[in-house]
Amino acid sequence: MVPSRTDEDFLEKVRASLDIREIVAGYLPLKKVGSRYRGLCPFHTEKTPSFHVDAGKQLFYCFGCGTGGDAFKFLMLYEKVDFPEALRLLARRYGIPLPERVHHASSERQALLRVQQAAVAYFRKVLLETGEGKAGREYLKRRGLKTETEEAFSIGFAPDRWDGLKAALLGQGFPETQLLNAGLLLKKEETGRTFDRFRSRLIFPIRNLSGECVGFGGRIVAAGEPKYLNSPETPLFRKGEVLYGLDGTAGAIRKLDRAILVEGYMDFLSLHQTGVEGLAATLGTGFTPSHARLLARFTRRVVVNFDPDSAGQAATRRSLDILLESGFEVRVLQLPGGKDPDKFVREEGPKRYRDLLENAPTYLEYLARESAEHVDLASPAGKIQALNLVLPYVARLESAVERSEQVKLLSEVFRIQDGIVLQELKSAVAARRTNLRSVSFSGPADTLRGPAARLLKLFIELPEARQALGPSLGDEDLAGSEVERIWRVAKDMAGEGEMSYGRLGSRLSNPTDQDLLLRLASMPGPVANLCEAEDCVRRLREGRLARRLQELQEKLETAADGASVDDLLRQKMDLRREIHALRSAPAS
Repeated sequence: MVPSRTDEDFLEKVRASLDIREIVAGYLPLKKVGSRYRGLCPFHTEKTPSFHVDAGKQLFYCFGCGTGGDAFKFLMLYEKVDFPEALRLLARRYGIPLPERVHHASSERQALLRVQQAAVAYFRKVLLETGEGKAGREYLKRRGLKTETEEAFSIGFAPDRWDGLKAALLGQGFPETQLLNAGLLLKKEETGRTFDRFRSRLIFPIRNLSGECVGFGGRIVAAGEPKYLNSPETPLFRKGEVLYGLDGTAGAIRKLDRAILVEGYMDFLSLHQTGVEGLAATLGTGFTPSHARLLARFTRRVVVNFDPDSAGQAATRRSLDILLESGFEVRVLQLPGGKDPDKFVREEGPKRYRDLLENAPTYLEYLARESAEHVDLASPAGKIQALNLVLPYVARLESAVERSEQVKLLSEVFRIQDGIVLQELKSAVAARRTNLRSVSFSGPADTLRGPAARLLKLFIELPEARQALGPSLGDEDLAGSEVERIWRVAKDMAGEGEMSYGRLGSRLSNPTDQDLLLRLASMPGPVANLCEAEDCVRRLREGRLARRLQELQEKLETAADGASVDDLLRQKMDLRREIHALRSAPAS
C-alpha cells in the first residue's frame, strides 16, 4: 500500500522529535566516550562494550555483531515489534497525536487495556466491599500485608463464582470476545459456554513498564490446585517478558545500580512494604532471556533471592546461566532457616534482611557451597564431581586473576589438600577448562590399574568376557568408580554385538570420560583373558562388601539401644559370610 501524505508527514514529525541517545539510554546504561556513547550490546553477549550510539547522526552500531540502524530499528529489535508498532510507541512517547488511520490500527490494544482496567476495579471492589471478599481480606491480614500496600498494587479478589466477572463486565458493555481475548474468560469447546478464569483467588494485577495492567496473577486462598494461576498469553501479555512490580521499582534499581530478584508476588510485596528497594519478581515461570534484557535497561548487577526449596534452587541455577550469559554481575542470597523472603522479613525484620543482603556471596561461592551439599566430600570421586559442577562457571571469568582467586575458595569449600588435585585444579582454572582431567586423587597410572578400569578394558577387548559376565554384572559393581559412566555406556552397547574403543568413545559426551578411555586403550598390560576378568569382578564385589562392613561398624559404635545393636551385628555376620564365600569361590 502506498503511504498517504498524512502518513509521511506523521512519520517525519516523529523522526524529527527523536533523540536516539535518550531512547537507548532508557533500555541500557550508556557512557559518553568522545562525541559518542558506548555500552554493552543488547543483541549479543559481550563483556567489553562495543555498542555505540551517535547522537549527531541519530544512529547506533555494534562493532561486535554488526547490528545497527536508527531509533525505529533499535526499538523493533529490542521490543520485538514491527515498524508500525515502533512508530506508534515513539509517537506516544513524544506526545505526537496519531493520525486517524494509525489510531484505528491500535484500537484493539486500547480496548483490551480498558477491559483489564475494568477487571482491576471489579476485583478490588469484591475484596473491599463484599462478603465474598472476606476470605481474601483474612488471608491478607494473616500474611501481614498493609492497607497501603494493597492499595498501591490494586490487589483484589475473585469470588467463588463461575460468572462474577463475566456478568459485571458484560453489564458495563464490554463484548464477550474482548473478555476472551484478554484471557479473563475460558471457553468450553463442547458447549461454547464461557466462564470466569479466576475464581476464589486473591488477584494481583500485573503491569508493564508503562504501568498498564496487561494480565493477572491469582493465588488460591482455600484448598485446591494450582496454588498460583496467571493470565494466558494474550496480545497484551507474555509472562516470560514481564517482571512483577518493575514498573514501580525501575527508578530505584537504576539509582542503586542493583536489582533484587525474587519469586512471586508475596515475596515482592512483603519486602517492598518494609522499605527494601530495587525489587522485581518472576511470575512463577522461571527466569528468561527476555527478563534479563528487561533488567539490563536499568542495571547489570543482580542479587538472586529465590525460595530455598529444591524448585527454588533449580530456578536459581537456571537464572544464573541466563544472567551470566547476558553479562550481569550476580550474587545469590540464601536466607537461613530455610525461609523464603516473605516469611523471613516478617519474622526476622528488614534490618536483618538488609544485613544479609549486603553480604550476599558471589554466585561462585553459592554454587560451590550448594554443590558441596549434594556430593560426598569424604570421597575423592565426590570432590571431583563437585569441582566439575562449578568449573564451567569459573571458566566464564574473563580475567586470569579473577579465575586464580577462585582456587582458594574452591579448595576451602571442597576441603582439597591433595597436592596432585590442587595442581590440576590450578591448571584447569588457568586454561579455562570446564572439567578436571584427574578423576581420582591417585595418579593417572594408579587409576587405570584398579580393578574397575581393568575390568572395563577386558570387557571392551574380550568378547568372551562380555558373553560370560555381561548378564551378571550390575551397575552397582562399578558404582562410585572412576569409570562408572563409561561402564554404563559400554554395558548398553554390549547387546549390539560389535564393540570397539572408537564406537564407545563416540557415544561419550563427557571430555573427562573420553580422555580416560583413550588412556585406557593405549595402556600396555598382560594379554586379556577371562580368568582375570572374573578376578576383577570378585575384587570389586569384595571391596563393595568391605565398605558396607565399615559402615555397619560405624553405626554399631553409635547405636543407642540393644535391638539396633543386635540387628547390626546380624547384618555384619551376613556380610562376613558373603566376603568369605567370594574369597573361597574356585576360579573358573
